[in-house]
Amino acid sequence: MFLEWLIVWFFVMAILEYAIHRWAMHRIVPWLPDWIFTEHAVEHHAKKRNDINIDLPLYNHIIVGSPLLLWAFSISDECFVALMCIFMFHSYTWTKIHRGIHGLETNWIMKTNFYKLAKHHHELHHNRPSKNFGVVFLFTDIFFRTKIA
Repeated sequence: MFLEWLIVWFFVMAILEYAIHRWAMHRIVPWLPDWIFTEHAVEHHAKKRNDINIDLPLYNHIIVGSPLLLWAFSISDECFVALMCIFMFHSYTWTKIHRGIHGLETNWIMKTNFYKLAKHHHELHHNRPSKNFGVVFLFTDIFFRTKIA
């Protein structure tokens, strides 16, 4: 059952990455703190600050995803552990890809073919912030029709 939950959470995380990036980080949302929009859309995008809003620490996943974690825990240990594995994978991968793209470090992911695709995808996002919201899960932009090549 663990593998099935891992697959489910993989797709849930893909949708969450897209939704949060598009609808919380690129728009002012009245019920969210202003710094979420300001740090991402203004500082990181408009002012081209590569020292801010680059990393996605695991504690962000745990805080934002706490309702999912509680629900998963109530379902089964396998469900909970699979969600935590996806959170760890996403946190690590987002951070390594983003740090590489913005010249903050050299890491092993940068040697992969996926990194080349992700870098191109993300650089296009910086040129047109209303497109290409996927960072780890690039396929979501195809699904939501926000992909530019």
